[in-house]
Amino acid sequence: MRIGLLGGTLDPVHFGHLRSAEEIREALELDEIWFMPAALPPHKESSTLTSFAHRLAMVELAVTSTDHFKATAIEDERPGPSYSIDTLKEFGERYKDEAEFFFILGSDAFLDIETWKDCGSLTDLGSLVIMRRGHEDSSGLKQVISRAFPNHSIQEEKDIFIAHDKCAIYLYSVTHLAISGTDIRRRARAGLSVRFLVPEEVRKYMEKNSLYAESTGDPSPSLENKESKVASLDEPAQQIVSEILENQGEQVVILDMRGLSSLADFFIISHGRSTRHVQGIANKMRKNLRKKGIKCRGVEGEQEGKWILMDYGDVIVHLFYEPIRDFYDLEGLWSEVPRIIP
Repeated sequence: MRIGLLGGTLDPVHFGHLRSAEEIREALELDEIWFMPAALPPHKESSTLTSFAHRLAMVELAVTSTDHFKATAIEDERPGPSYSIDTLKEFGERYKDEAEFFFILGSDAFLDIETWKDCGSLTDLGSLVIMRRGHEDSSGLKQVISRAFPNHSIQEEKDIFIAHDKCAIYLYSVTHLAISGTDIRRRARAGLSVRFLVPEEVRKYMEKNSLYAESTGDPSPSLENKESKVASLDEPAQQIVSEILENQGEQVVILDMRGLSSLADFFIISHGRSTRHVQGIANKMRKNLRKKGIKCRGVEGEQEGKWILMDYGDVIVHLFYEPIRDFYDLEGLWSEVPRIIP
């Protein structure tokens, strides 16, 4: 059998995961896709994750009506961090010559693969399938392949990399559905609908178990209340928020860090639709604020545009490319911090 393995936090599983998996299954003629929620992901703060039992239950509900989709709890069956190399070894021992495995991951995760445990040995155990969004530029991915997997070479003009006595690496474009776990959790906390972002049975499960709901039970603030809170901020913070919104920054969140952090009074978080959009927000904001006498003390990450950090003294701005915001989930990490815009 040819088996695709799709892991990650799956917190919660959503239609973006399901549609991408279906397209990869068809493209590589896989027999099944197995969804594997990570029990203890090594690159993510475990305290911010929904319990493994809930995440697995939601995956099971999401795949129950699709014969070639399965849920597996393998990463909860061993102690310690959920390292992908250990998962592939475990599957190899269990199924030996019965199955050929294809490890599926997003392009953002692959860009960090050099930080993974024994990453160069992954293709000894299975093929890697890297999902790109539409016509996303693959030059950065190919650079990582050349460094992390130096024995692999591109097969003619196709996005397939092969090496002697190792499994292949595939680059495949999938339909990009602008759905993220971060946005789903944020919507649920604010009491907004997540219908049509997740399978209906998953939505009902979330509602039944009060997953991602605001622990205080307070209703979501009205738009008028949000605006009045923003107006109560110090002038620099007001101007920064206005600039982000003016340049089409999305889902602005202001964390009130006063008394909680010595770095700044406020963290402002937003994201753009692409790395170029994020770079544009940062560039225009810095220029326009300078004209108003508000100077940026320092900028990090502007060249790549995936996570740009801007230091405005009492205000620290985090501008993300959306998938990167979802991966690091700063709002989840600081879930107990008061919010001006939830």
